[in-house]
Amino acid sequence: MIYFRRTALTQMHNAGIPLRHIQEISGNDSGTLQRYVEVSPEQRKKAVSVIGWELCSIKK
Repeated sequence: MIYFRRTALTQMHNAGIPLRHIQEISGNDSGTLQRYVEVSPEQRKKAVSVIGWELCSIKK
């Protein structure tokens, strides 16, 4: 059952549904939701590119 839930929530996220809406639908708090929803490397790159940075240019 947990795999179905994770898949369903991840698919909603991948479809562009805001996390707040997914949280309301699933009944999870934000901490639990973060465990269920997986973010792909492509999504991370897209998120960083929105602010004009490349992942390799981020210095620690």
